[in-house]
Amino acid sequence: MPAATDTTDARQVLTLKQRAGRLLFPRLPITRFLFDILRDETAAWWVRTKNVCLPWRRSRLRRLRATRDVYVNVACGPQVLADYVNLDLRSTNPSVVTCDARRDLPISDGAARGIRAEQFVEHLETREELPAFLSSCYRKLAPGGVLRIIVPDAERYLHAYCSGDLLGFWELEVPNPFPDDLPTRMDVINHVFHQWHEHRWGYDFETLEHRLRAAGFVRIERARYRSSRDAKLAQDRDVHAPYSLYVEAIR
Repeated sequence: MPAATDTTDARQVLTLKQRAGRLLFPRLPITRFLFDILRDETAAWWVRTKNVCLPWRRSRLRRLRATRDVYVNVACGPQVLADYVNLDLRSTNPSVVTCDARRDLPISDGAARGIRAEQFVEHLETREELPAFLSSCYRKLAPGGVLRIIVPDAERYLHAYCSGDLLGFWELEVPNPFPDDLPTRMDVINHVFHQWHEHRWGYDFETLEHRLRAAGFVRIERARYRSSRDAKLAQDRDVHAPYSLYVEAIR
């Protein structure tokens, strides 16, 4: 769950979304859930189509596949890292390579020294997209390369729920008081697992370790905020630190 300490600002953002929803969704012949899926899948299809059809994009991807010893920042969003191949479906910077990274990364097998995916894996469909993504990471890493995954820590939220008080939630920087649209502890838990359908699964270390082993990784370990086997990978975002699980898998 995104950290928020100013509940007034959080409510203003939600109010803007609600205003847009009041205008748009009652006029649609489909549900908001289906609209969101179609919007995202259309954006992914459009990016894939442009990467195939536009000569300058094909040339850029061809050059990228020829590079070696790279670091990859998957679903970079606003965190565009220097000396990285920054990937995202929606570009926020000219240096970002726009692609659909859910099933394959646009680099050659064995070309990556490190891959980081911060707050991305929980957005993947767990039966098809997640295995495809993890298998791609395994192939793309050079021997000894490190995959660093950062997700909301479902175990910590469940401990907070079971504790009988609200202290655990405050430690995870859930807004105090809870937001108007998440008024109960179970609402907060559901938001962590679903986030209005944007999240597809919740992960603790045991579950993420299981998925990584299924993709071929053998050496899997917990990591900590801003601490990594490869120091270059430990460029974690402060905003996610209070509630995140850090896991590394070594090729």
